[in-house]
Amino acid sequence: MASNTTFSPPKLQKRKLKGHQKAVLCLAHSAERLAYCPARKSTKEAKELSDSSDAPITTAHPSLLLSGSEDGTARLWDLRVRKTAYCMVVPRTEEGETLEVTSVAFHPSVADASDDNRGKNDTEQTTKSVLEGARDRTVYLSASNHVYGYDLRYHASPSSTRNASSSEISAKPATCPIIRSPHFDLTNSFQCTDEINQLSFSFQKHNDSNNEYHLAAASDSGDVHICKDLPFNYSRQQVQTVSSHRILHHADKVSQAITSCSLFRPRVNELQLASCGTDCTVKLWDVKKPRRPMYTVNIKPQTDNQNSTQLCNPPFVHSLSWSPSGRLLLAGLGDGSCVVYRVEGRRLVEVGRLGWDYGGHSSAVAAVLFPCFGLCRNSSYASHKALLNGTADDRLIISAGNDGKILFWDLGRDLVGCDAGCGDPSLYLSRDPNKDAAFSMCEHSARDLTSKCESVSLPLKSNDQTDVQNAHHNGDEIPSDLLPSPPRVLFQIPHHSKTNWICSKPADATLPCSFFVADTTCDISLYVMHPL
Repeated sequence: MASNTTFSPPKLQKRKLKGHQKAVLCLAHSAERLAYCPARKSTKEAKELSDSSDAPITTAHPSLLLSGSEDGTARLWDLRVRKTAYCMVVPRTEEGETLEVTSVAFHPSVADASDDNRGKNDTEQTTKSVLEGARDRTVYLSASNHVYGYDLRYHASPSSTRNASSSEISAKPATCPIIRSPHFDLTNSFQCTDEINQLSFSFQKHNDSNNEYHLAAASDSGDVHICKDLPFNYSRQQVQTVSSHRILHHADKVSQAITSCSLFRPRVNELQLASCGTDCTVKLWDVKKPRRPMYTVNIKPQTDNQNSTQLCNPPFVHSLSWSPSGRLLLAGLGDGSCVVYRVEGRRLVEVGRLGWDYGGHSSAVAAVLFPCFGLCRNSSYASHKALLNGTADDRLIISAGNDGKILFWDLGRDLVGCDAGCGDPSLYLSRDPNKDAAFSMCEHSARDLTSKCESVSLPLKSNDQTDVQNAHHNGDEIPSDLLPSPPRVLFQIPHHSKTNWICSKPADATLPCSFFVADTTCDISLYVMHPL
């Protein structure tokens, strides 16, 4: 039965990325956005460039990590050697105080460059465009109410790079270029009046006719500020200006609540954005109509829960994550639970709340994530239907809590709302996705796996229960579509430190599927997943 289904977690190897002098607050990986793009074949030239260890890091190499810290710096990490490639120092205040880097983001032209030539038959032109777009390596940082942009192709510019100061960066000699002056100061364009908590870029389908991206900044003022047509090429900064500025008023001024997170929705024709905050609400917006949200969800405390933490802590919303298909929205709450919403038309419908009764966290959930491991890109694993609608990727989530635990969840077919053809993430995590020829698994083979975690079974419908009993009585194999598939914890990782941010990367020539954790220490934890 599904309630006794067991699972063998993958082998994890923990590594450290050292360089920051204070706690790391935020992370972003260059390949995160690829999970939200349709799978496509890469050109031979682009693949060779990506796999080459000698390729310059300013190309669209999938092994780049961006981090921001309380020490007032952001670092770009080359994961091929696990070292800092560039260090960016944000400007100090007039009083000389250091500003914490609260959010970081890659310009989406790198991940979405291959989409610019969709529908073209000229392979040579496609390759050229991909590589040209990859050279526009621009990153954006937020510090207090400021937004800065850095075009890393100009890291050696005399005006932006000077010798390192041991009192500002480290007592050790500098081993990487240190950029002290941002190439773009977008503070006046965003007009944020309070500290920014998260930067989020829109996706390719949201582009206007001129291929303009939108960047959203969620701030402590309770608002979400959105700008488009951002400068990203330093050599053309004189002709690039921010063309529009919109404000989404998430929180009521009377409540004095902050907006903790805002994320653009992927794979929709409209420009939609989800926001959340300490007013215990999640809102879905049409950015083109910013006066009021399309839908608002007021999250109520769980009064029927026996866990004292979830009873005492209010359900402040600390983190959001969209599923790769754009159908599901995941929210991490201050009461230790995770809420899953499904988008139905212009509404957000709650389909599940994963709390203590499901084996969840004992304290506030600091970060949630649909990892970009790329389950649906593995055609031999996912069925054709799952490959198209993204249900395989929609089932796997990661949550990190203030209790120091990191949980891997399988949302199950019942919650996601898919049929038996939906891929089981436990199969993906139990094997090497690069060896497709050696594995031809179906979802019903999950009954042969082993696990440490016992799932919570949901009651079967009367007709289904009769069919299952008849199958047991006759000695027949139970059809997989009759077995319950509720949410369950696949495995947990004792991280031991309070988490600030998590992000992930798919498997590539450099590393297998991996995820990164920023916490209250000055090191970044890298967990490499080696399938059994």
